[in-house]
Amino acid sequence: EFLPEKMISFFITKTQIPEDTKIANITKEQRETIVRNLKNLTFTITGTRSFDEAIVTSGGVELSHIDPRTMESKKIKNLYFAGEVLNIDGDTGGYNLQAAFSTGYVAGENAAKEPHNNEEN
Repeated sequence: EFLPEKMISFFITKTQIPEDTKIANITKEQRETIVRNLKNLTFTITGTRSFDEAIVTSGGVELSHIDPRTMESKKIKNLYFAGEVLNIDGDTGGYNLQAAFSTGYVAGENAAKEPHNNEEN
C-alpha cells in the first residue's frame, strides 16, 4: 500500500484514470502520469494531534554532550544516557526504537565495565 486508504480516491481522481481500470491495463503514459502526480503531490499542514498521540517528541540531552562510543556524559563521569532521553528525532518506522535499543546497549555495556566506588566517605 503506497497511499493511505483515505487518499486513494482523491489520487485516482487527480490522475484521471478510471477507477475500475485494472493495473495490467494501465498504459505507459498513465504510469508516467501516476509517477509525476506522486512526485508533485503537495499538502498544506493545517494542524497537529495532541501530545498524547505524538510519535516522537523533540528535546533531550544534546548529543554533543555525550561520548558516542560509550554514551557517557562528557560533563559528569559515570553518568550514561540512552533512548528517548537523548535529543534524537528519527523518522517513523522503527528508527527511534533502534536508536533506543542501540544506545541502551552501548550505555549498559560501558556502565557495567566502569569500576564504581560505592564506599561511603
